Amino acid sequence: MKEPRTHYLVQFAARHAGARFKTLNAASALWRAEALVDDALTLDRLKREAQLKDVWFGSRAGTYEIISYFSVGLVTCLEWHARSRLVDLMIHQPACITRSDLKNVADLALSQMVAEGATIPHLLAAATNVSHLRDYLKIFERLFDDLKIGINIQKEFRQTNTDVDLHRVGSDTSLFGILSHLFELRNRLVHEIDMSVLGHFSLRDMWTLEDAIAFGNAVVACIKLLETCITRHAPHDFPNRLLDDGSEEDEAEKIQQSIERLEKEITQKIAEFSDSNALWMEALKASQASRKLELDYLAEAQFLRPIRHLDRRRGVQIELLKTRLAFLLLIKSELDW
Repeated sequence: MKEPRTHYLVQFAARHAGARFKTLNAASALWRAEALVDDALTLDRLKREAQLKDVWFGSRAGTYEIISYFSVGLVTCLEWHARSRLVDLMIHQPACITRSDLKNVADLALSQMVAEGATIPHLLAAATNVSHLRDYLKIFERLFDDLKIGINIQKEFRQTNTDVDLHRVGSDTSLFGILSHLFELRNRLVHEIDMSVLGHFSLRDMWTLEDAIAFGNAVVACIKLLETCITRHAPHDFPNRLLDDGSEEDEAEKIQQSIERLEKEITQKIAEFSDSNALWMEALKASQASRKLELDYLAEAQFLRPIRHLDRRRGVQIELLKTRLAFLLLIKSELDW
């Protein structure tokens, strides 16, 4: 009997759960949104330089239809942001996973999950549909509720204004109104061929570069608004937190701090056991010295830099530190028993 093909949800989950270079995170979503804005800005500069030299730029309607497809990339950034934070929440707080989370996951996907090295959080992220602003907000409302972050997201979105032109969206230029319109426009663009695409140029609904830049800035503002709330109010050990400037926290440094804290705590507890205290102190000293040498070696390892233009050294250091952290957590659990 021919074995069934690996379910597409499992393929997604396994690909990102076991990735050597992690991209299913908020930093990637923000970076991509900012990169799309930068692309639109670069094209706008090119357009202006062309016009100064009387070089034709754009169609007779003044733009290109392809510019509207910036909306597809921008909504993908929001989808990725929501999915990544759903994974982070479920990894950080597994108790928040409910039976209803699994209702849209096929039995075949569940049966294949273990064999492919996928995880429940990644599988649920793959199965999560983020087709409308309400889907996006629902995920973050759940996250804020589970993390006890007392901020009304919809209120924040409705009170945050954007620089999108009124002619494009009507009267509501709040972040809520702009992103609602963005999702609707993307959905229509990728699923329909109507008169806004086929009609006369006067009937076509095509973005200008100014539109792409304004909507892109709105998406960046949205991600930064939510991430600022997470950075300021989420637990220190919540995964993939961002700094105030939007860059990633140093995961290796965070793990290193946790290791040092646990080593001190365990040392104090083990001191109560006079028969093993000396051996623990000797092992601790050796482990700390070995860890420093291993980290120093990895920092200098030529074969880890770069791989296809990506530096693998920090990632391997993090995996090394995780093993020590897991061991210390196990020892602590036994001491606390």
